[in-house]
Amino acid sequence: MTALPMMSFGEAVKTCFKKYVDFSGRARRSEYWWFQVLNLILCACTTAIFIWKITAADKLEAQVGGALFDQEKMDALMAQANSIDNTFYLLVGLVGIIALALVLPGLAVTVRRLHDIGKSGWFILLCFIPYVNFIGGIVIFIFTVMDSKPEDNKFGPSPKYIS
Repeated sequence: MTALPMMSFGEAVKTCFKKYVDFSGRARRSEYWWFQVLNLILCACTTAIFIWKITAADKLEAQVGGALFDQEKMDALMAQANSIDNTFYLLVGLVGIIALALVLPGLAVTVRRLHDIGKSGWFILLCFIPYVNFIGGIVIFIFTVMDSKPEDNKFGPSPKYIS
């Protein structure tokens, strides 16, 4: 059996979105981990934007003390505060939409990754059981790091190895 080369970032993301809610079949390790890298990048960008907005709000709050008795300065600060609030709410909505768009393909690629090593996709439920989810997360992590089974299994032929 010959192993195919690792999927690229673009191929993996395209495959995950093409198989948006496809919980059948198998997913290679590279497909799974590149999709997780996409999630990490989006989380890092979101965190950076939130920190930037919170910092802007803190700076604005620091200026309020000097503008208490100056109506023009206070009006300008209120306009800035409203602008920050509106932008913040827009960002929260955008982040929510992106998160919802990534939940299903993330679950699907995880289930397909479990199938690739011969495990049932139902193992993913370990992550949702209170008090067990930490151990379940470690188990899922270990499973996702394991190499593909080269032989066909009940979930289909190996996407990594060709005869």
